[in-house]
Amino acid sequence: MAEASRAYDLVLLELAGLSRPIVEAVLFGSGRPLILYPPAPFGGRIDRVVIAWDGSHAAARAAHDASVFLEQASKVCLLSVIDEKPVTYETGDYLIENLLKTGVMAEPTRLRAHGNPVGEVLQSKAFELRADLLVMGGFGHSRLREFVLGGATQAVLTSITLPVLLSH
Repeated sequence: MAEASRAYDLVLLELAGLSRPIVEAVLFGSGRPLILYPPAPFGGRIDRVVIAWDGSHAAARAAHDASVFLEQASKVCLLSVIDEKPVTYETGDYLIENLLKTGVMAEPTRLRAHGNPVGEVLQSKAFELRADLLVMGGFGHSRLREFVLGGATQAVLTSITLPVLLSH
């Protein structure tokens, strides 16, 4: 599946019934962004987009890969969880500045996880913001660290509540 995905701009997969190894193979092996969506029906345009921002290369890649969605959205929010790991605000501010230059209206939102899993916090806030798509870097940490400690990607793969664009 990963090899076949290389011929396309984007990979769409319904998470229901897929194993984590398949999702990882596509995410790591295709070189393409992956949109995972929950089994619940989705019938509308992607109008509100939330970018999960931690300043990592994976988050930057995901934001870039989502540009077609960002350009069409009426609202874009750059969402940073600030108590999980150090997040430099400057990179997020630079991203917002560049998005504004291209006509994308984006605003920053910073929140704390208070010990809750970051993936759940991100999805919960995105849902609260009525986002149609959550954009995030997939497995920004090493695979071993993600396996041992978990991470935002792990939480999203465990329980997805809205369409999520992942890039690595």
